[in-house]
Amino acid sequence: MSSSELLSEIKEIKERLARLESMLRFIIERNIEEEEPLPDEVEAIESKDELIDINEIKRKLIEKPQRENSFER
Repeated sequence: MSSSELLSEIKEIKERLARLESMLRFIIERNIEEEEPLPDEVEAIESKDELIDINEIKRKLIEKPQRENSFER
């Protein structure tokens, strides 16, 4: 068997293994039941105190580059 044939066989085996791994992951993920969240997880999800407004995030992102540019001058 030549080296190119051997490389071709190895490539085909890798592809088959990748497909098999993908199928196994799909089967496992499909069969895993969703667990109930812990009480502290529920509290964190329901807590509005810790939520950040999207406009505040945008403002901080816009301000940061302007501050960095002001130091360069």
